[in-house]
Amino acid sequence: MSEKGNPMDAFLQRYPPTPEVFRDEPDSEAGGAPPVPVSPRRIPVERTLDLHGCTVEEARIRLDAFIQSALSDRVVKVLIIHGKGNHSDSGSVIRNFVRNYLERNRFVGATGTPSVREGGTGATWAIIRQRSR
Repeated sequence: MSEKGNPMDAFLQRYPPTPEVFRDEPDSEAGGAPPVPVSPRRIPVERTLDLHGCTVEEARIRLDAFIQSALSDRVVKVLIIHGKGNHSDSGSVIRNFVRNYLERNRFVGATGTPSVREGGTGATWAIIRQRSR
């Protein structure tokens, strides 16, 4: 094992399980409640990028740097604010660009639309896949 230890131990130190991540149903074999995987939606956002007012090319440059920075800092979940496109005749050009970019990026796992409190359809969250070291 490396000097840094088990990555799962580091993750659990950073995001300790809370009571709501366990089922109320007892596990008949183990005698306790089995853990339920944490939904990516429940992982807290660690870093945010606001792309309001950017052109697609500016957004690409900023998004490249943002994802690389999140990857090197071992950030798990990011939020990209792209806006809803209310001032654009054809909808949100940046939103479409961001979603396509994230789908094609090998360092990005799950993505989704956050709650209204976190930006709703004017933002997209993404889970950063960590490289194995």
